[in-house]
Amino acid sequence: MLEVEKDLYNGLIVNTTTIDESSDSFKNSLTLLLIKAKADNKNLIWLDLTTNQNQHIAIALELGFEFHNCEPKRVMLTYQVKEDAYIPVPPTHTIGVGAVVINKKNELLMVRDRIHQNDSIYKLPGGMVEHADSLNDGVEREVWEETGIKAKLIKMVSVLNSYPHKFNKSNMYIVFQLEALTTEINIIDTHEIEEAIWMPLKEFFLHEEMSRFQKTLVYTALEHKGITPLSNDINFSSKKFIEFYG
Repeated sequence: MLEVEKDLYNGLIVNTTTIDESSDSFKNSLTLLLIKAKADNKNLIWLDLTTNQNQHIAIALELGFEFHNCEPKRVMLTYQVKEDAYIPVPPTHTIGVGAVVINKKNELLMVRDRIHQNDSIYKLPGGMVEHADSLNDGVEREVWEETGIKAKLIKMVSVLNSYPHKFNKSNMYIVFQLEALTTEINIIDTHEIEEAIWMPLKEFFLHEEMSRFQKTLVYTALEHKGITPLSNDINFSSKKFIEFYG
């Protein structure tokens, strides 16, 4: 018998520890759950399965479940008990960060990818935020990996939201200004980054092979106040961390 708990949307979440290894037993239990959910006027059912339960996934799809979101070794499926039931949308965005890092000589830190994909000869250091990463840790890590420069976040400069991006998702590109704590370049991620340099700001803005987009990002960092990290003394017990900017 499958055990469930209630969610916030008049739905049911299947307790994964009560899923039987037997495919036949699982199918019978899931069929009974669907009947009961309809009788109890529930909205939806959540079912979390692993890639080792591939036969169970096939059975769930056969019974009318649909894919909601997935990770390398697990997949979440949903069953819409009511036709008009609200199902929270799956993750919609990937998040990238960029860094405007300026040293005491008024030089800007720039990198060149080994696989050159834009119309600017150099670009700001940055990359994708990893799972469960804070924005602060993500942008400081990317600067370190791509240039070997230790840097400290000062402020959030701009946010670019675009669609479509990779995997048919939207992408949010968040640019920060950071203070350089070191100056000696030593590329850590040599597989991705071909070159990293300090370029005088005046030369950067006059450079014909620097894109208007890159120049706009740097200009915004220099001319606008932006928003800064705020201290957080609010307790969210279920969260690993909370970041406030304002």
